[in-house]
Amino acid sequence: MTSSRIKDPRLAAEIDEAELDWLRHVTPITQHYCREIGRRDYRGKKLACWMHIRHNNLLMFLALAESGAEIVLGACNVDSTDDAAAAYLAAHGITVYGWHRMSREDYQRHMELVRAFDADYLCDMGGELSAAYRDRTPPVRGALEATTSGLHVLRDLDVPFPVFDWNSIPLKEHFHNRFHVGDQVWPVFSEVTSMSLFGRTVLVVGYGPVGKGIAERARDLGAVVHVVDLDPIRLLDARHHGCTLVSLADGLARCEIVVTATGVEGVLGAEALRQVRPGAILFNAGHSNREIDIDWLYRQPLRRMKDHVERFDLDGTHLYLLARGSLLNLAAGARTTGADLFDPYTAVMLRGIAWLFDGGADGAPAGVRPFPAELEREIARLAVGL
Repeated sequence: MTSSRIKDPRLAAEIDEAELDWLRHVTPITQHYCREIGRRDYRGKKLACWMHIRHNNLLMFLALAESGAEIVLGACNVDSTDDAAAAYLAAHGITVYGWHRMSREDYQRHMELVRAFDADYLCDMGGELSAAYRDRTPPVRGALEATTSGLHVLRDLDVPFPVFDWNSIPLKEHFHNRFHVGDQVWPVFSEVTSMSLFGRTVLVVGYGPVGKGIAERARDLGAVVHVVDLDPIRLLDARHHGCTLVSLADGLARCEIVVTATGVEGVLGAEALRQVRPGAILFNAGHSNREIDIDWLYRQPLRRMKDHVERFDLDGTHLYLLARGSLLNLAAGARTTGADLFDPYTAVMLRGIAWLFDGGADGAPAGVRPFPAELEREIARLAVGL
């Protein structure tokens, strides 16, 4: 196996045991499964992961390494890696590929390196890893998928192994996607831009659970929220929550802040970007950093204003892009806040991986399958103390 490719191995020293003990304190559900899995013998289990490499994932990977599992981890986004976390995991026997602000070429190279690992199980965010392993013989025994973007990728592919969708479970869709992303996005926005939302006009592109939570939190913070979506039921829901319904063109021309939250690439292309209100601030909160056409945008005249803020001059208008179009709450370089909010979802991954290791997927049909409801209910019972 190729050695890790990370920013700097010395950054591992930035994470100490006291910090990890505090993380254990604020994530009791994850810690419950860490203790269980750390006592098991998973030697011979080979797991490939393609996901955000963050401080809040450290305990999960340490427990899996303690169990004897062999793990290769690649960053699923060019901008979201916590470099200290990556270095710490590499120092503890996990092969890690990724760093904050890597190039697209490095990203593709890392996918090739992860794919070269003869994994039997996958933990994916974005569908790319499952897609890359489709030609493995014999097929992978089971995989997990955590994102709407990944489901969009996989729905049109013939995947010869079962992929268990935990993005759609109520525990994630109703809570994390709707409430927690919005809770994280706007403080990062204010930190990066030095702006509040009072009286600002905000356009939310996509009113799924993530977009809905972003819109609701923006209204709580004083914004005037506009929504665009292709689904009339979602639009009716947005109206009931006090949002103004607009076409994409009208919303772009009217709003000061534009947020994409669709999970689909290419939502704002060149034509749409030329229609934005002069001085509009754009950012993305979906998984893919291609919801905004950054390939086209970076061919236009640009100027770096400050860290995570760039100005692009277009014909007749100009706009500001945050965090290179990557998901703002993870890509702006700050350590993830609300580690306790991630606790149930880290537990879902950890419990799901153990379930795969224990043969839970054996005999399951190929293709995208529902995440086992009994595992979700087990985690929910722990969360409410039942």
